[in-house]
Amino acid sequence: MKICVNLRLPVILACSLAAGAAAGLFFKMYQTELIWLTAFIPAAAIPIIILTAVFKSFKPLIFIILALLFLYAGALSCILRLDTYDKNHVSIVKNRSYTVCGTVKEKSAFSGGEYIILTDATADGARLGADVIAYLAEGYGDFCDNGYTVKFLSSLKVFDTFEDGKLSYNAQSNIKYSCSVKGGLESEYSFSLFGEMRSAVRRTLFEHLEYETAAVCYGMLIGETAFIDGDAMDNFRYGGIAHIFAVSGLHIGIVFALIGFFLKKLKCNKYASAILCIFCVFFYAGVCGFTVSSLRAAVMCTVATLSRLAYTKYDGLNSLAAAVILLLFINPLNLFSVGFQLSVCAVGGIFLFSKPLERILYKIKIPQALLKKLPSTKAKQFLGKLQIHPKIASACTISLSAQAGTLPVMLSAFGYLSAASLVLNIIVVPLLSALFSVLFIVTMLCTAVAPVAAYILPLATAPLDAVLSFLIGAGFEKSLISGFGTGLFAPLYYIAVIFLSDKLNLKPLTRFVAFGCSLVLITVYVLAFA
Repeated sequence: MKICVNLRLPVILACSLAAGAAAGLFFKMYQTELIWLTAFIPAAAIPIIILTAVFKSFKPLIFIILALLFLYAGALSCILRLDTYDKNHVSIVKNRSYTVCGTVKEKSAFSGGEYIILTDATADGARLGADVIAYLAEGYGDFCDNGYTVKFLSSLKVFDTFEDGKLSYNAQSNIKYSCSVKGGLESEYSFSLFGEMRSAVRRTLFEHLEYETAAVCYGMLIGETAFIDGDAMDNFRYGGIAHIFAVSGLHIGIVFALIGFFLKKLKCNKYASAILCIFCVFFYAGVCGFTVSSLRAAVMCTVATLSRLAYTKYDGLNSLAAAVILLLFINPLNLFSVGFQLSVCAVGGIFLFSKPLERILYKIKIPQALLKKLPSTKAKQFLGKLQIHPKIASACTISLSAQAGTLPVMLSAFGYLSAASLVLNIIVVPLLSALFSVLFIVTMLCTAVAPVAAYILPLATAPLDAVLSFLIGAGFEKSLISGFGTGLFAPLYYIAVIFLSDKLNLKPLTRFVAFGCSLVLITVYVLAFA
């Protein structure tokens, strides 16, 4: 019996873990006891019995049991995480000043000045149990940066777990307290490897480049956009290419390929080379703050490398699922982060749709009716064999697939789509990828050998500066499309596009009928509720 889908255990477990985390959030938001989730488990006996009888195998039984375990683990870990965040380690009194101490986890800027995020924070010696964001006024006191231990006097404000019926961004980031530092900050230098690297890169760029160029370059390398002008950042978003500042598969893949290339030239042993490549991409992810997109890409690079060493076939969806499982076990609240959703959906879209789209593009040829009208036989022969170049087809399909995967997330998070994003992702992003390779190599060289930075860095970033000037001044806000609505749009949309993927074993007629029906439902929903 031919089943319509090839079951992938990692994908099933990743979906179960995600569903469990979503259920945990629901239970926590509506103060529902976890015992109600356990009550649903006996109901699983029905599909277990049916599937075991149909397939005459215990494989479905094992899959379902593991899926239920991961579902419960996801719900439990989410609830425990939120309980820990809600717990008041210190009873904060409004307008009372506390002596706050902590280690600077991140230092950045916003429109009103600078801020620091403290980890391992205490108030009057009592452990706070979550991170603190401290906004720095002018003349706040001693200099501080990533890794420094700081101490200051300030009142504290406590953030709510839920805002407007949703999990707050601060809860996702484990930031529970905020304060303002208007003076008297005392700091002590404390070595932090990742913090030192990040600070060194920032100094190298901002000391030798124009501020605007340095801010964009720093954003591309580290993923920190706080230094980029708000209007410029909006233009990147409106153009649909703001993902160049999210350290993800594009960045990690380039770094991985560059390191692999140099190690190959040095004729390094393949096992040693694999270990070094994996170490370097995780180190780079650490410098970038171990963001969910960078970790996801680093895990997938690791899986790909280990598959190659073991001479086994690399499965992209299983690799993505492994990364999702790891990230959700680290922090189940990652599931509700827009960055996590965009990263996973973009890669998932590429794995699901790029090959079918590529096959369609390869089949596009000039119609015979037009060829017959040509007077020259040679022209007919030449144009009759003409096909889209494989690299162009690959760039187009990857861009289309990634955007197909992220469309509902974009609509839900931002409320619009960019018509310019398709062209920019096909033409500009590959160009920026090449320029990123140069930027990465030159910045690392200039950071290590500071005296050459003044000569090499401005010259190496000149082409990038020209591209960025065009992007910043292009006015992509005119290309925005909105009005699709959210809600049920997302599941209906994903059901529709999955029918077009090559992951379902369906006959062509069945595939297109199912897609057509899904499209009708989407249209009805959009017209009725958008």
